[in-house]
Amino acid sequence: MNKSLLFTAAMLATVPAMAAEAPAKTDWTDDVKKALIVYENDDTFVNKVNFTFREQWQMGVVQPNGSNGAHLRDGASPFNSEFRRSWIGVNVFMNSGTQFNLIGRIGGLPTRSTYSGGRTKRNFTYTDIYSIWLKQNITAIPGMSVKVGKFAPDFTSDFRTSNANIPCVERSIMAAQFGIDTNWGAEVRYVSPDKHNTLYWQVMANDRACASKSNSHRDAYRDGRGLKGEFGWEDKCFTIIGGTHKFNVSESGYHAVSMEYMHDFNNAYHNRRHPGANNYGLGFKDALSIGYEYKHEKLTFMANAVAAFEQQNGNGTNNIGIQLQPVYAIHPQVDLVWRYTAMTGDNACKLGADRYICTQTTTPSWVDSLHAFYFGVDLYASAKNKDAAKLMFGVEYVTARKGGEDCYNGWEFTTAVRFNF
Repeated sequence: MNKSLLFTAAMLATVPAMAAEAPAKTDWTDDVKKALIVYENDDTFVNKVNFTFREQWQMGVVQPNGSNGAHLRDGASPFNSEFRRSWIGVNVFMNSGTQFNLIGRIGGLPTRSTYSGGRTKRNFTYTDIYSIWLKQNITAIPGMSVKVGKFAPDFTSDFRTSNANIPCVERSIMAAQFGIDTNWGAEVRYVSPDKHNTLYWQVMANDRACASKSNSHRDAYRDGRGLKGEFGWEDKCFTIIGGTHKFNVSESGYHAVSMEYMHDFNNAYHNRRHPGANNYGLGFKDALSIGYEYKHEKLTFMANAVAAFEQQNGNGTNNIGIQLQPVYAIHPQVDLVWRYTAMTGDNACKLGADRYICTQTTTPSWVDSLHAFYFGVDLYASAKNKDAAKLMFGVEYVTARKGGEDCYNGWEFTTAVRFNF
């Protein structure tokens, strides 16, 4: 009897070990990604065709402190909700080392509340081509590629992170002040075989698809939002050169440093700017971004400093900013996020880059200095593909000064549901 009990206990003790060696069940996010592949064959000219989609619904509540005189505009609601992103796209991969990408988007779906004309009203909807480009790998130089079409510029550590992967509901005010959106242009990129070094050069001309556009232009969501570009004296051409170097790379993490330089060729510097023309470029004549990233097991830390010169839209001067952003995984499916952003510059800090504050309050769009403290929690539906489906909660406290006085102190609470496949 005792021998039988010992034998049974020994058998039960081996079950966990046997189960651990068995292949893990396919993650549901892998099943979705596989379902989006409509064609795959390595023996044909077209190797693979797959669809992609990205959906994000979010809501925000702006709560300014009344003690400093900043308050909601008359009739403005502190509450906003909207479909922030609603995209669908397709990728085509060819055996010649060519990739074609097309993403269409629907924005401003009529759920967002904005203050305009003395009252709060629902936003209107627009559709456009977010990206359409052709990339060719240069076989003679492994790791080198050339891309032409409409795509996103790479400037600041924040914007080099895909909007599918950013850990905060919205990008930092420091990064968003440049109003970067997809633009028409060309890129040459080199990635070393060990993936430790990346160099790139982008030359772009904006066709009024930039986030810093003025909605007062009646064509803001029409001609300038689709394939038809409206290049003229008031439009912007700019170039970015940058690179990243990873070092001390191991299984547990790495260190990385990066640098990007941007120059805007806007002819406004030659007094030929069309009267009333918008700023459709990066908003500054020159800018330098220096970044550092550290990853070790559950901790990821990013630091980014920016110096920007000759600000345009706010009639300001130069701008210096810093962003510090640690992310810690307390569970395979739960991340804690903290972010500190600070900027200073005479009328050159774009508080209007915040998504909700300046549309709902009396706060000016351009200020002399600001500080923003963000704390968030991200919940992931899948530990394997964390950014495929996630629920995000964030709270940010912002304080800004202009002319030596406080012009905004207050909270912003945001929640978002994001899918990316």
